[in-house]
Order: sequence, then C-alpha cells, then structure tokens
Amino acid sequence: MQLPHNHKQGQILLISLLVLSIATTVALSLIGRSTTDVSISNQITESSRAFSAAEAGIEDALQSGVGTSGAQVLTAGVTYNVVKADIGGAAGAYTFPKKVSRGVTETLWLVNHNVDGTLAEVPTYTAASIDLCWSSETVTPAISVSIFYKTAGGAYRVAKGAYDPDGTRALANKFSGVTALSGGCGAGTGTTYKQTLSFGNFVPAIDPASDTLLMLRVAPVYADANLAVNAIGALPLQGSKLQSTGMSSSGITRKIVVYQEYRSPPSIFDSVIYSQGSFGH
Repeated sequence: MQLPHNHKQGQILLISLLVLSIATTVALSLIGRSTTDVSISNQITESSRAFSAAEAGIEDALQSGVGTSGAQVLTAGVTYNVVKADIGGAAGAYTFPKKVSRGVTETLWLVNHNVDGTLAEVPTYTAASIDLCWSSETVTPAISVSIFYKTAGGAYRVAKGAYDPDGTRALANKFSGVTALSGGCGAGTGTTYKQTLSFGNFVPAIDPASDTLLMLRVAPVYADANLAVNAIGALPLQGSKLQSTGMSSSGITRKIVVYQEYRSPPSIFDSVIYSQGSFGH
C-alpha cells in the first residue's frame, strides 16, 4: 500500500530538519572548541611572556643587587617589577626559606657580613641562648647542631649537640632529649619541637658577650624537616629575598621568588670537623 504523496513530503521535511539540526550542533561544537583552543593558546602564550618577564627581573636584580623602582618594560606591553627584602636582621622567629632534606646542613649566621662577603668577626648575637625548632613528620626527625665560634683569645672552636624528640631511639643514638615536644617556635613557623641552646651549658662554656658566635650549622636526621629559630636578640642578616612579578599586555601575571643567602661551607665541612675544640682557619 503506498502512502499518499503529501505524507512522503512530510517525512522528507522531518528528516531534513533532523539532519540540519545535527549538522548545526556539530558545527557549533567545533566552532566552540576552536574558540576555546585559541583562547587557551593565547593564555599559554601570555603566561609564558609574563613568566619570561619575571625571570628577566630576577636576572636584573641579581646583577644590580637592588630591586626596581616601579615596573620596568621588557618588551612592548610586557613589564616586570622586583622587590628586594632582607631576611633575618630582627629579633623573634625566623623560618628557614625551604624544607631541609635529612643529612643536608643549613647555616644560620650569628655575625654580620662585610660588603665583600667576609665575616665581621665581632660579637653580634650576644643573647645567652637561642631556640631551635623543627617540624613533626611521619618519621620523627632529630637534629644535629654545630656551633662555630671564636673565643676572646682568638681561638676558633666548635661545639656540637644532637637532639631527638623520640626517646625510644636514645639508647641507640645517644642523642639528648628536647626542651619541648609541642609549640615549636610559634604559629606560622610550621614547627613542633623546640630545643633551647644555652651557650653557657656547653663544655667549655661559651660566653656570647666576649666570644664571637659565628654560625649555627643545623642538619635534620632521620627525616626532612622545616627549621626555624626564635632569636632573643637581633638576628644578623641571613641574605635577601627577591620577588619578581612579570605582567603581560593582557594583564596575566607570574611571580618568581628567589632567596639569595650568604655562601656557606658544604655539608662535608661538619664531618671533617667533628670533635669540640680548636680548629685552624
């Protein structure tokens, strides 16, 4: 039985509309995807330009030794601005710039540096003690400390200590216990354990008023750890912090932060000079 002619035309029209709808949907989807891809590509390009500008700012600051006085033009529409700030140089809590890997030694300077980078070997940190703090981790870290100082008579000496919050390891490692198992150096430092280093308790006793404290050498044992100190007196400068912000013509910004610390001896230095006593220089 054949359908009437007008029924066939209706079916053809319906199928045509369906095909046209599908084609339109596919076309719009492709156009939308292409637009999104172009937008993402532009953002990646602009982000790369901003990041390159931030890198250029860091290079500029490292060469000049100062920050910038406002935005500097790198290329048309692309700028960078660098802010330089001192790290250390004040009393209170000081947090080491990055988490320290186990067995890696970090240096806390207890004297100032001259312009040429040499040490100003005069008593600078003269408080009787300093709090050393570190973080709690899955594996409890212990801390090894070396205090390098110059006596009033001109002899260079090193005093050492090792401290472990985990008392179950004391029989094996012979480390001392810690001053506090909670609180650390205060909120914002990311630390839990605290050891108060009283310089007069070392043998021979260290007198910060007449002996020149040069530096603390601190290394986590058993696990990586965040380190901080709580200084009673003003802590000498530890270096500087460079923060460079690059901006593209479309307003995208990227930021790079570099900590420029004073040069210090490698970790092997502490293994070579192990016992407390005098050492040459």
